[in-house]
Amino acid sequence: MFDLKFKNLFLTLILVNFFPLSVYSEIRIKLQPQVEIRGRVIYLGDIAEIDASTELKQKLQAIELGSTNKTGRARTITIPHVKARILKHGLSHSDLSFDGTVSSVTSKTMTVSAEDIYSQAGNFFRQNLIFGKNDFTQLEIRPLQQIEPIRVDDVDSELKFVPIGDLSRGCLEAQVISNGIVKKRVSLTFEIMVSQPVVVAKCNIPKGVRIRADFLSIEHREIKNPANVLLTRINQVQGKIASGLISKGKIISRSDFKKDFIVSKGSIVVIIVQKGNLKIQAHGKALEDGTLGQLIRVISLNSNKERIGEVAGRNQIRIHF
Repeated sequence: MFDLKFKNLFLTLILVNFFPLSVYSEIRIKLQPQVEIRGRVIYLGDIAEIDASTELKQKLQAIELGSTNKTGRARTITIPHVKARILKHGLSHSDLSFDGTVSSVTSKTMTVSAEDIYSQAGNFFRQNLIFGKNDFTQLEIRPLQQIEPIRVDDVDSELKFVPIGDLSRGCLEAQVISNGIVKKRVSLTFEIMVSQPVVVAKCNIPKGVRIRADFLSIEHREIKNPANVLLTRINQVQGKIASGLISKGKIISRSDFKKDFIVSKGSIVVIIVQKGNLKIQAHGKALEDGTLGQLIRVISLNSNKERIGEVAGRNQIRIHF
């Protein structure tokens, strides 16, 4: 009995060594007839079901077969093409079994419609043109050229808008971005119409006159392609000095009044030198006009040295070390 079992085991070992291992572990690759993939690169794992050991299966799945057509038309992948790519990666296809004949591959795409582009552009203008927003503010845009749909190759792409020059001119660049890279750029131009309450001159205001509240009124106006940030509250204008003649009925903008300099060129200023808890004060002379927070040049009256300091208050300059 023992001899019979030994003979059977011996015969089994001979048969295993005589016949190829592939008879017992046949590797099957089944092509899918139609496949839609993300991205542009086609991998064998995208288009085929692979029956193999885990390690070999991973190697086969990672084999690149080329890229999808940029035109959006399907690309046909054949078995000879797959075999050639397998050989190129240093693998043999002699033990592979194939099902199917060809695979028709397209890339998943997303089309941003003209209506969606128009809507997103409108939201961009509303978010970035600051007009003292309130319930009475309305912004409308009108495209000055036909908006065409934008085809996006990667469904994970995003549409982003970037101003071309001054945003109030209505020029945008629509960018299709994938993985942080701009894949497509489209220039768009819009006419902007803003309807909202604004500060208006009730009378002629001469140049150099300090603007009083009774010189002003709030009126609802429609403004096409506003070139400046609109002022919506009287206290934004009251007390300012008119930089030129402001005509009755004019919508007032920041360019209509002088900047509020709290340090004047040539004035004597207090220079505050501070480093940690150490604080030293000296007198100097301003070499430029300055608004709060602005960096200007000053000269020390003691050392006659020129410094750059920050306007910290009325005739006060702070120098940090």
